[in-house]
Amino acid sequence: MTRLTIERLFSSPSLNGIVPTQVRFSPDGQVVTYLANPPEDRERLDLYAYELATGTSNRLIDASRIHATGELTAAEKAERERRRQFSAGLSSYRWLPDGRRICGMLDGAVYVFDRETESLRPITGEGLRQTDLTVSPGGRYLSYVRAGDLYLYDLVLAREERLTCDASDCVTNGLAEFVAQEEMHRFEGHWWTPDDAHVVFARVDNSSIPETHRYEFTASELVAVAQRYPYAGAANAQVDLYVIDLRTRALRAIEYRHRPDDYLARVNVAADCVAVQVQSRDQRSLTLKVFPFDDGGAPRELLTERQPAWINLHNNFRFIGTGADFLWTSERSGMSQLYLYRADGASLQLTHGAGRINEVVHADATHAFVLGWTERPTEQHLLRVALDGTGEPEVLTRVPGWHEVVVDPSGAWFVDRYSNVGQPACLQLCSLTSETPARRLAANALVEGHPYFPHVADHAEPSFGSFAAADGQALWYRLTLPRGHDGKTRIPVLLNVYGGPGVQRVRNEWTPLTNQLFANLGVAVFELDNRGGGNRAKSFEDPICGRLGYVEVDDQLAGIDFIEQQSWADPQRIGVIGHSYGGFMTLMLMARNDGRIRCGVSTAPVTDWRLYDTHYTERYLSTPQLNANGYRESCVLSHVDAISGALLLMHGMADDNVLFANSSALMKALQNRGFPFELMLYPGAKHAMQERDVSIHRYRSIIDFLQRKLIS
Repeated sequence: MTRLTIERLFSSPSLNGIVPTQVRFSPDGQVVTYLANPPEDRERLDLYAYELATGTSNRLIDASRIHATGELTAAEKAERERRRQFSAGLSSYRWLPDGRRICGMLDGAVYVFDRETESLRPITGEGLRQTDLTVSPGGRYLSYVRAGDLYLYDLVLAREERLTCDASDCVTNGLAEFVAQEEMHRFEGHWWTPDDAHVVFARVDNSSIPETHRYEFTASELVAVAQRYPYAGAANAQVDLYVIDLRTRALRAIEYRHRPDDYLARVNVAADCVAVQVQSRDQRSLTLKVFPFDDGGAPRELLTERQPAWINLHNNFRFIGTGADFLWTSERSGMSQLYLYRADGASLQLTHGAGRINEVVHADATHAFVLGWTERPTEQHLLRVALDGTGEPEVLTRVPGWHEVVVDPSGAWFVDRYSNVGQPACLQLCSLTSETPARRLAANALVEGHPYFPHVADHAEPSFGSFAAADGQALWYRLTLPRGHDGKTRIPVLLNVYGGPGVQRVRNEWTPLTNQLFANLGVAVFELDNRGGGNRAKSFEDPICGRLGYVEVDDQLAGIDFIEQQSWADPQRIGVIGHSYGGFMTLMLMARNDGRIRCGVSTAPVTDWRLYDTHYTERYLSTPQLNANGYRESCVLSHVDAISGALLLMHGMADDNVLFANSSALMKALQNRGFPFELMLYPGAKHAMQERDVSIHRYRSIIDFLQRKLIS
């Protein structure tokens, strides 16, 4: 047995093994490709391929062979932070329709890899840096954004063309704006029609947002970063939508708004039209509109969703075949269900009951294939749903766990990326049309040779359970007891909390190995999904509307009640730890726990929601102008006098998401009160704080704090 150390956890090879991302089929469905960290470098992504015909796999692109050409641009840094992408190497890739070539983004440059010649050639010039690489469906063009303008590259003529020319410090073309990336999870800013004839793109003008300065502390200097941050209740960027006809170079505006402050939520492009989802600023209505490319065609409203609290955005609009029928998911019944809309406007609800539909991954003439759950929210599976509305959804993935699926273009195969508490993320190839046994593409089994194998004997496997909230709804928890614990000896307990809206932590998936660090100290780790969280009914989410840090904290306190009833728990040694919204929850719990929490670690907390952005904050709290009391009651600074227990506060000093001003305001308030606390700041670190040295130091500091304040 080899004891897991902090240094080993954040070193190469990754203890999680090969964790595939961006899984894709080749156009002919005969090759599966994915990005993964090679054993020698956990911070680099290379491209791998699996040949279905031969059952062999190999590495197509070794990113270490491409030399870095310079520093990341501000746009690249922002894109990676928004996508939570922290690895170097190949950041994204796309197959070309010919099935022979693959294009990818590597170190800010666009490359094309030829599988026949095994050659890798750059498309963009040396020293030029690009983001948002896209391949036109017909395969003739590549498109990308450079310095805020949209470019296309003609692969036939080997020629680049600049499509827009008005980028500035305030204006970008072809990029999603900050709140679209960070809060709407819309990362696309330009889209192609299937025939390569039109490009639709967003033009973002941030000039309406007042310029402020964010102060970033690096190891050697203080940098004042000018930014136009959309604070809650203040102005948003102006986002316009245009379409370019590449045959004539004619440019036309798509007037999608109902109101001046509407959000451009989603864009889908078909052969003859563009479908736009328009969200009101209060996020209580969402309209799906279709704009024909034909100048003579009038726009049509296909549907409007309304909710009394807020509407959750999704990516489940999908045209079926070549007609006007489409699939859609809606929470109008109280739970996300699947609907089929006909061209004549008639609709048919395809799923019912307590289960939830999360994502549409494929559809053919008779069935839709979706990810969701039917029995319990701790697992996600692939379901087959009949388009005629008959029968119950059929579960296609049988292995317990959390499944993400990619279906090949023909609908014959799917790649299942899944994990559970005993299996790190792995890939298997499954048939949709026969009983052919699944083939392992990346087994990632915990056997000898796996990086984590030396620690398996000491691994503490979590268990699951649930109890009722105050309103009777089930609260699910995940509990990690130290390996070999007898279930009777009283040990300290650490609430590892996030608690934020739209997020689910309690899943049957491979859990973060940082939990093992705590378990190895003899600490039980308790994770609870409180009301307000995601992957449940609207009645589970909506109670937080208008005020944050109350219902969520009540549920976590109910979790403490549950813990105190267990024979293995020491009620005198209960701590809490959280990052981001979890940092906010840590502080609110320390203010509302009646002395039952001994200590807390709060990292990158939001302490004043007026310092956070429009789309996220207003979804739950409305604006400060309309809900002053809600903002005041949701503010940690309003509860400083009630905070008790030992506190360790941590923050990255270059955080551009939860601004460092949140922690500096808290520090001043605690000092004014005369309340002692421990502080650890990280110069140059942003919100995720993923750098290896930062991670090692951060967890050393956390472990030291817990040993002194919780365990002893």
